[in-house]
Amino acid sequence: MDKKLKELILKSGNNLHTEVADLLKKLGWDVEISNYYYDDTADKPREIDIVASRVETVNYSNSSSDFKVFLFIECKYLTEEVAFRIYDNSKENGRSAILSHNFSVDILEETNTALAHNHHYVSIDKIGKLFDSKNNNEIFNAFTSTAKSLMFFKERRNVKGMFYPIVVYDGIPGIYEIKDNDFSDLDNLKSKETLVFHFNYSYRSAISNQLKHQSFCIDFVHKSKLEEFIHKILEPEIKQVNKFGGFLIMKGRNL
Repeated sequence: MDKKLKELILKSGNNLHTEVADLLKKLGWDVEISNYYYDDTADKPREIDIVASRVETVNYSNSSSDFKVFLFIECKYLTEEVAFRIYDNSKENGRSAILSHNFSVDILEETNTALAHNHHYVSIDKIGKLFDSKNNNEIFNAFTSTAKSLMFFKERRNVKGMFYPIVVYDGIPGIYEIKDNDFSDLDNLKSKETLVFHFNYSYRSAISNQLKHQSFCIDFVHKSKLEEFIHKILEPEIKQVNKFGGFLIMKGRNL
C-alpha cells in the first residue's frame, strides 16, 4: 500500500466513527451509519455520522406507551487544542433545548417528571457559548450538523421519542474551559473531557418550509467518556420518562 494512503487510513476520522458505532451496538443501540439529511442553508444533502436509537418498553403488555430514544452523533478527530468560553447557564434555555416529540403529555411538566429541574441541560452551572481553535470550522460544522440532521429526522420520521445531539471527539486528550472571559490563569488550565455547548438555531422546516427557531444544547464528549456519559447522564433521564409512562398505564392512560 502507498505510504501516504496508509498514513491517511491510520489518521482517518472514519476510525473514530467505527469505534463509536461498535460501542453503541455493544450497549444495545441500533446504529445507522452515514445517514443523509437536507441542509437548507447549503441547499444540498449532507451526512450525519451516526444515528443511534433504541426502543424504551414501558409495559410489555401495552406497547402504546413505548417510545424511542435517538442519539444524533457527529464524530470529530481533532488535531488542535480547543478552548470553550463558558458562562452561567440559563435554566430556561436548558429546558427549551430538551427535545422530545409526540408524547401525549408534557414530560417536562414538574408534576409528571423531574426533568424540568434535573435534566443535565438544566442542572449544570456553566455552559459553553463560544470556542477558540485552529479547527474552528470543523467544530462549528459538527455542532450544526447534529442540529440540522436532528430537526430534519424529527420532522420526517414523526415518532414518539427523546432526542440527544452529541459530538464525540478524539485526537486530543480534552478541552479547556475559560470562565467568564477570565484570561488570568491560561497557563494553568486543566483540560476536561466533556462540556455542554448552547446555541440558538434558525432553520427552514422540511415539511412546511416555514422558518423556525430552536434552542440547542449539544454534548461535547471525549470518546473515552462516551460509555460513562450514557450510563451516568442519559440513562437516568430516560428512566424518569419510562417510570412516568408506567404510572400513566396504571391510571388507564398512555404516555
